[in-house]
Amino acid sequence: MYSNTNFDTVGKVTVPYGIPQDKQQVNVFLFDANVLFDTNHGDMDHTFADYLAEFAEQRSCYLLSNLNYSETSSRIPSSLRRRFAGIFASAGTEFWRGTELLVRHEHDFSDEVYEYVARMVLHSAYPQKQAPLIDSGSATLRICLAGTRVGRTAKRTYLTWENEHRELDSFMSSFSRRFPDHVICKDTETSLLIAPNSFSTAQVQNQMLRRHKAARIVAYLGKTAASGYAKPMCDALLSQNVLSTVAGPNDISQLLSYEKRSMNAIKPKAAAPVRLFQGAWQ
Repeated sequence: MYSNTNFDTVGKVTVPYGIPQDKQQVNVFLFDANVLFDTNHGDMDHTFADYLAEFAEQRSCYLLSNLNYSETSSRIPSSLRRRFAGIFASAGTEFWRGTELLVRHEHDFSDEVYEYVARMVLHSAYPQKQAPLIDSGSATLRICLAGTRVGRTAKRTYLTWENEHRELDSFMSSFSRRFPDHVICKDTETSLLIAPNSFSTAQVQNQMLRRHKAARIVAYLGKTAASGYAKPMCDALLSQNVLSTVAGPNDISQLLSYEKRSMNAIKPKAAAPVRLFQGAWQ
C-alpha cells in the first residue's frame, strides 16, 4: 500500500503514526509543496486540494516551499492556501501567515558569489537555456539551466539531458570547494539552491514549536527536499516528531486517512460527560 512511502526513524513508530500513542499530544503537520503536485509538476488535483483543505480545518498545517512566496501562492489554490497556518517560503528563509511576512532571514551574497554563479550558468553545455536562469531571494539563490519560468515540457527535456551529462553534480562540487561558507544542493531534479551557512532549515522546526509548544511535528517531504535543503531540519527533528518521505498526493492521502480515523476515534461521544474527555484536543 505504501510502496512509495518511507517512515523515517526520527521517533519511535510502532503503529501507523496517525494513531497517537499519547492522546494528549496534538500533531502539527508540515507539507513539502512539491509533493502536493503530480510528478510532472502540473496543477494540483482539485479533489486532493479539497481533501487537504478539509483536513487543514481540523489540524494546524504548514507548507514548506523551495520557491518564493509569490510563486508558491500562485500554485496553491486560494481555498487551500487560506487554511494553512503558515507558509515557509524560499526554502524556509521566510515565514508567512496569510499575506503577512512574519520572519525573514536576510543575507547579502557577495559579488564574488554572483559572478561565480553567472559563470557557471554561462559555461553550461546545455543548448536550450531560457532566461531567466537565476532567481535571487532574500537569503537564497536558485539556478535552473532550463529556465526558472519554463513549463513542464522544457523541464522534462532538460532533465533527460541532465541525467545523461550530470552537470549539476559538477556545479555543486565546484561551488562547494570555492565557497565552503555556503550550502548548495538540489531543490528539485532540475534546479540548484544556494544559501549561507548562517541559515539552517532547523529553524523551521523552532518556529513551529514556538507556536505549538507541546506539539508533535509530522512532516511529509519529498526525497529531494529531505536529502537537500531540508536535511538540517530533518536531522534536528526531536525524537517525538515523525518524518515521512512521500512521492506525491496519493501517498499523502493514504497517510492522512489514518490521521483522520484517529481524530474521529478520540472525539467525545455526544452523550458522554464532557469532563471525561477534558484535554483530548489540547
